[in-house]
Amino acid sequence: MTYEEIGPPARLTGIATRLWHLEAVPLRRYEKILPLPNVHLIVNLSRPYRLFDRAGRASEVVDAFVSGLQRECLMIESPTRIHHVGVELTPAGLHTLAPHQAAASAGTVQDARRLLAGIGALVAQLHAASAPDVSLRILVDFLSGAVVQPPDRLVADALQLIGAEFDRTVESVSIELGVSQRTLMTRFRTVTGTTPKQHAQVLRFHRFVDAVHAAGGRPDWAALAVTSGYYDQPHVIRAFRRFSGWTPGEYYRLAAEHGPDAAHFVPLDQLPRAAQASA
Repeated sequence: MTYEEIGPPARLTGIATRLWHLEAVPLRRYEKILPLPNVHLIVNLSRPYRLFDRAGRASEVVDAFVSGLQRECLMIESPTRIHHVGVELTPAGLHTLAPHQAAASAGTVQDARRLLAGIGALVAQLHAASAPDVSLRILVDFLSGAVVQPPDRLVADALQLIGAEFDRTVESVSIELGVSQRTLMTRFRTVTGTTPKQHAQVLRFHRFVDAVHAAGGRPDWAALAVTSGYYDQPHVIRAFRRFSGWTPGEYYRLAAEHGPDAAHFVPLDQLPRAAQASA
């Protein structure tokens, strides 16, 4: 496996959180991707991925795509060799690049060409790149030139408050930021395509999954629930079923053998039954 990651330069502060170049053989043919609290732009330099919807219908994913803020897990079939370049955007980052398209990206995986100008040229440049560091410089330059407007400061501040305290209400956040609840909700939806509450729920679950693997050994679910902001263990079970389709125990049995790197990208030997007809 070849993996190279860099942090964003100063000019992409508030827009991107990390950029990476990956070449690897997938651990398994299929992968369940748990909901992530960030947006991702991926340029695939290998054979196509296939994406399965909840009804099991399969579609081929284009070579450059944007995965918006997801409210449920995604099911994919990986190519036999993974080779892609990607950037993790902040929840508000896509709005700086595509102000009129960002909200519609939530809950979807879309052709990046529909959202951003110059994607075709970017794909060609990345195919011609001679090394991972060159690919990353190309992507940084593209993103820097694609910025249409600065990040929405109100939404960025709201995201920071929610990230620090998942149970913050819209009312309390709006009061602290000095705006009406309606203004906060409207701006938040426009920028991210989701609501503060929905984002907080995904973010809490994401950090809980990280904590499961950071603990080492078999998880103490009750203790992790308390430290991660869940009321009790039944609350955790409901969150796991909602966001992964598994119970915590089922998730851990599938993910533990692959370690923390597979925490949110769970390798699977076969599709869930609902998707098998389209395989």
